[in-house]
Amino acid sequence: MSSRVLIVEDELVTRHLLARLLETEGHRVSAVSNAAAAEASLLREKFDLILLDLMLGSDDGLTLLRRIRGKQSAPIIIISAKGESADVVTGLELGADDYVVKPFNVDVLIARLRVHLRRAAGRRTEPDEQIRAGRITIDPGLRDALVDDRAAGLTQKEFQLLQLLASRRGRAVPREEISDVLFDGEIRSEKILAVYIRRLREKIESDPENPELIHTVRGFGYRFGS
Repeated sequence: MSSRVLIVEDELVTRHLLARLLETEGHRVSAVSNAAAAEASLLREKFDLILLDLMLGSDDGLTLLRRIRGKQSAPIIIISAKGESADVVTGLELGADDYVVKPFNVDVLIARLRVHLRRAAGRRTEPDEQIRAGRITIDPGLRDALVDDRAAGLTQKEFQLLQLLASRRGRAVPREEISDVLFDGEIRSEKILAVYIRRLREKIESDPENPELIHTVRGFGYRFGS
């Protein structure tokens, strides 16, 4: 099924390359070069996936990322030459779902795009029932959690992480299994997984520094509930 994809990339050659690749895959593409054009596109329509370069000339890619996440829940994949772990963690903290470092392998990039689009499409038809835990309601239909009946505003990976832990309520889930589910078996650092855990706690816990729902099982993984 055709998906709507927004590309935000100031480098002309890369922007055209990405657009051609996605159009060959059968997707409808909007490709823009700056933050203003990206925000105008977001006001006009809803996208299924967003590719975002962080280095947009005079525009701040991280600020744009924050604004996009406030408007749309579509998967956001950062494509950037900034590949230091601190840059990756910052991008994920602000709501990105994945991070691809330039220069990228075209086949690997397309495979990862397919994974995110397939997951996004599957989520729209998931029949899973709600999970309730005290003040929290995990709603697969909304792809979000309600905290005291208010939407927590989870990103797709945050929701995926919460749903995984809550489905094993009371049982410790190893870090390796969480990484397999969240990152499709790719090797990711414990530091990046910890970023997701911290972001999730900040959105659903009364006191993120003393969590009551998502507990760290030292040397193993994480557990939802008591």
